[in-house]
Amino acid sequence: MIRDLATLRTLVTIATAGSFAGAAEKLRISRAMASKHIADLETELGVKLINRTTRHLSLTEAGQTLTATATTMFGLIETAEQEIRASRATPRGTLRVNAPMSFGIRHLGRIVSEFLKQCPEVEVELTLNDQVVDVVEHGYDVAIRIRQLEDSSLTARYLAPARMVVCASPEYLERRGKPAHPRDLEGHDCLVYDYLARHGTWSLERQGEREDVRVRGRMRGNNGDVLMQAAIDGHGITLSPTFIAHEALRAGTLKPVLDDWSIVAPAFFAVMPPGRVDVLKVRAFLDHLARSLGKEPYWDRELRLGD
Repeated sequence: MIRDLATLRTLVTIATAGSFAGAAEKLRISRAMASKHIADLETELGVKLINRTTRHLSLTEAGQTLTATATTMFGLIETAEQEIRASRATPRGTLRVNAPMSFGIRHLGRIVSEFLKQCPEVEVELTLNDQVVDVVEHGYDVAIRIRQLEDSSLTARYLAPARMVVCASPEYLERRGKPAHPRDLEGHDCLVYDYLARHGTWSLERQGEREDVRVRGRMRGNNGDVLMQAAIDGHGITLSPTFIAHEALRAGTLKPVLDDWSIVAPAFFAVMPPGRVDVLKVRAFLDHLARSLGKEPYWDRELRLGD
């Protein structure tokens, strides 16, 4: 049995900070002491936990396994501490959140701002990134995912629907014609989001019929706002979440197409390492996030796509 939890805390902090120096600063110990903790832990276990070069460090397979387990364990300890202090019932501490870029800029910033007002003893570290990150390895308390959630060892909480729309500019549709069936998309310029779970495939359904269409075009990218602007400028058809496209749809600079078909849509989920959902600051943030989005997110209210 590992005798010194400080060595485990050092390993987890190094994995989160990405360096011995960063971990030492967070733990308020010397870099030499951080190195000694890892060396002691590796000696005790008889395995190498961290691969180190002059420029980079990475966890070995054993290091990843131990870090994930230790993160869960420290989360459970924090949960116990929160329960012991429950009489005060005040969320506090640093909350590390990861979210997609466009959603974060357009909507989450306001939601987090309101949360900070409600929970003055919580600090939020918000990272925006459209890639799916490993929440355990990167030390996040919560990651917001907009996708069809796959089976995972992570804890997940459903938040709200994520409505999608196939759309293009009036100028593009006048020039190229309006597709009448999903298969018609194969003959159009489509603007493709790189981080779709099913890369380059759009899935639509109608009355039990489903079409999975491989699309392509002159532009693809990893940011929905950039692709929406390209669609507004007449460069093609895009599949966009309404939390990005709702203003353009209301203004008429984008028009929905194939509106008698529905998109096989993802949803908003919050995912967390095991044990984090019961931590007071996490639970408070999730409740606030769910209330802010609502059963029908505010950007979808009175947004008619079939007219």
